[in-house]
Amino acid sequence: MAIIHADKELFDKMMAEKKTFLVDFFATWCGPCKMLGRVFESIEAKGEVDVDIVKIDIDQEMELAQKYNVEVVPTLYFIAKGEAVGTMSGFIPEDELVKKLKELK
Repeated sequence: MAIIHADKELFDKMMAEKKTFLVDFFATWCGPCKMLGRVFESIEAKGEVDVDIVKIDIDQEMELAQKYNVEVVPTLYFIAKGEAVGTMSGFIPEDELVKKLKELK
């Protein structure tokens, strides 16, 4: 598992390559986004899950955020083999997120 800060070009490449990953649409000014970032770091440190987390800053990638109808942050998209298979918004507790990521793989 890796936490990857991506732009539209890298995101589009991962989608085209039919990768499986989690997209975190976030903003640097968002409190719940920062809390969720710490959850991602904890999951990464524990090595429980083998799904990359791709972070997209909505203020830097507005076009991508609009394409995915991001209205609140954080918004998570679960991507399996290049297809969006689920979404969640707001802060998600670590145990719930780990369960969802394990289901994704």
